[in-house]
Amino acid sequence: MRPILARLLPWLVLAMLNGCAEVQLAGGKHTLTLSNHAYERALAHLEHGHVMQARRIVTQIPRSNSDYSRAQILLRKRIEPARKKLLNEYLARAKKAETSERWADALHAYEQAEALSLQPSALESKRQAMELKLRAYRFTQLLRQRREEDRVLLGTLETMDNLRGLDANDPVIEREKKQRLSLLEERARQARRAARRYLDEGLPEMAYIAIESYLRLDPDSERGQHLRAKILSAMPKAIKVPDEARHEPVKKRLAVHKPLSKKQIEALLRKGQLLEAHKAALVYRRNGGKGGDKLLRHIEQRMDRQASAAYDAGRKAFQQEQLGRAIQFWRQAVALKPDQREYVEALRRAQLLKERLDLIH
Repeated sequence: MRPILARLLPWLVLAMLNGCAEVQLAGGKHTLTLSNHAYERALAHLEHGHVMQARRIVTQIPRSNSDYSRAQILLRKRIEPARKKLLNEYLARAKKAETSERWADALHAYEQAEALSLQPSALESKRQAMELKLRAYRFTQLLRQRREEDRVLLGTLETMDNLRGLDANDPVIEREKKQRLSLLEERARQARRAARRYLDEGLPEMAYIAIESYLRLDPDSERGQHLRAKILSAMPKAIKVPDEARHEPVKKRLAVHKPLSKKQIEALLRKGQLLEAHKAALVYRRNGGKGGDKLLRHIEQRMDRQASAAYDAGRKAFQQEQLGRAIQFWRQAVALKPDQREYVEALRRAQLLKERLDLIH
């Protein structure tokens, strides 16, 4: 194999998963034609844990091809045994997770089993059932949490209206009440926007959590009532809205963190504790801390740079076939920038690759 192809092979394997064989090199963009050497391509896929891609390639090799015979041997002796081993392992994991009501693990296992099955339609209904159970469980937990949070926030206003020994028109109390009302109004606006967004994304149960919260804060909104009806009509029948207990005591209080000073936040930065510094800077700015915007911007710029460096280090480790190190670096990148899809996808692919390689070998 030519040296350049050998160096690029790990990345080509991932690129070919998306039907791409175009590679960006330092000297420009080069397209490598891989229509030939089908056996080598199949073997590379197999060795990198992509069993079904390897199977698809060898089954498409015509009898007239000189690689046909050894491709069939590869199929019988390595690809099919690996596929069946992975399929059985994922099915066993799925059933165990389902029994334990670990819906996320069950869904992942059924997804992998479906991808490895020669009759994926037979497993599609199980995967869909697990997805629905996961959504229902997530809905119940997040709805309960949102209800508790809203009760705490609304309760603070009621408490301030009943402070004994103070003038009802005390200007300090009025200022504090106004600040809390402003926070509730912003929370309501965000909830309404979230309800629309989740509905557009095909997650009506998440939209319901948001619109219920909005109507709790603004119960007379006709637009809110109309949106709620639209959301309920789109809800899967298997997902039920639990009744809200009218006088249920609040079991969890909103966490109140003592704000850190600017010097304390800068000390966290010097220690390299970027995530902690970022959280503290958000609170510092929200409380009107001097230079809060500039401090937060500086921290986020450092997070961007460190995440990018970790991602590049992960790519380098992956090229050197150091999969464990690549995963470590990409985890760091995702922790710093969880909204960066490129980082998340690289980590997801690498973790799945390691999982399959561990199972095969």
